[in-house]
Amino acid sequence: MRRSFVNIVGESSKSIEPKDKDLASQIRRALHSLVLNIAEGSADNSDVEFARFLGISIRSTYESVAGFDLALLYELISEEINEKIETDGHELVKQLSAFRNTLKSG
Repeated sequence: MRRSFVNIVGESSKSIEPKDKDLASQIRRALHSLVLNIAEGSADNSDVEFARFLGISIRSTYESVAGFDLALLYELISEEINEKIETDGHELVKQLSAFRNTLKSG
């Protein structure tokens, strides 16, 4: 997993928190879901189940990115931060999707 995405989202959500605690909390929950679903899915001996958990992680990545789109709309972050998060998020989705596609589908 791209640690840079996790790091930048985690750090950037801290700057949102003083202005919008609910949005910052939702972004952090999505980030936690991304990481924890990969861990949970990898513990199973089933490729089908692991692929399912990777799908949840992919959706959580999109949720994190969407949270920053809202933060930009509300003028809580800069365009530069949002572009970095979108770029890293899309790269992470490509990596997770490619990995999921290598797993046996059943």
